[in-house]
Amino acid sequence: MSDSNPVPIQVLRRHTYVESEANQQSEGTRAWNLASALYYKSGRIPWRPSGLGAGTCFVGITFHHLRVRGSGIVYASVAQAFANDLEPFALKGESIPPDQRRERQPYLTEQQSGELIDRVIETYKHQAGMPPSRLVIHKTSRYDPDEQLGFRDTALKRVPACDLIWLGETSFRLLRKGMQEPWRGTLCSIGSDEHYLFTTGYVPYWDEYPGPHVPAPLQIGSANETDMRERAREILALSKMNWNSAEGIARHPITLSFARKIGTIMTEMGDNPNPNPSYRFYM
Repeated sequence: MSDSNPVPIQVLRRHTYVESEANQQSEGTRAWNLASALYYKSGRIPWRPSGLGAGTCFVGITFHHLRVRGSGIVYASVAQAFANDLEPFALKGESIPPDQRRERQPYLTEQQSGELIDRVIETYKHQAGMPPSRLVIHKTSRYDPDEQLGFRDTALKRVPACDLIWLGETSFRLLRKGMQEPWRGTLCSIGSDEHYLFTTGYVPYWDEYPGPHVPAPLQIGSANETDMRERAREILALSKMNWNSAEGIARHPITLSFARKIGTIMTEMGDNPNPNPSYRFYM
C-alpha cells in the first residue's frame, strides 16, 4: 500500500472455492464477486451509472475509531470519491481527538474540512487534468457549522457548485395499500424540509422485495439550497455501484458504504499519512 509502484492483488480463501456448510453464498454469487474483483483490479471498469453528470465528483465523509500507540482512541476521517469519468479514490483525513465532538458526534474543524476537500479536488485534477465542475459531499450526520464553512468555502474557490448532503437512519415507514412493499426509489417529501428515500423496497423488474422486513428509508437533507429530487436520484444511482457484490443494489450510496470499509482498512495501517488512494487496493 505504501510502495511507489504497487500492484493490486486478490486473496482467495478456502471458502471462496471449496463448498462447505460455512459458505453463506451460492457458487454463482461467489463466482460473480471473484470475477468482478479480478476484472476491476486488472484495470477495467465493471459498469458505470447512467444519467450522472460528467465532471461531478461525489465524496463520502466518514469517521472511524483509531487506537494509536501511547494514547487513547481518536477519530480518523476518510473521504472516498467517486466520479463517473475517472478512477475512484480514497484519502485519509486528519486524526481527531476524542473531545472534538458536538452533540456526541465527531466533527471536522473549518481548517480540517477545507484541507480535506482541497486534497479531493487536487487528486481529481491530477487524474482528470482539470478540477471537477461540481462537488457533492455525502455524510451520515448533519453538517457542523465549521464543516459547512470549510467544505463550501474551500470548494467554491475552485469549483462552480458544491452540495452538502446528509443521510441518516429514521423510524419513518410507509405502508402501501395492497400486498406490495413501497417501491425502491420512492421519495416521500413532507413539506419542504423532510425527505425520505427508499433505497430498498419492492423491485418491479424482479417482481419481489429482496429484504427480510418492512423497507426502511433513509432520511436525506441538505445544508444548502438544492433540488432534493435530483439529489435523491443521484443517491439511488450510486446505490447500484457496489462492484464487490452480486446483489445489484445497496442501502447506502457507494460514497458512504465504501468509505466505511476503506476506513476500517486504513485504521490498520498505523500512522501512514498517505496510503495508496486507488480504490483497487481496498476491494
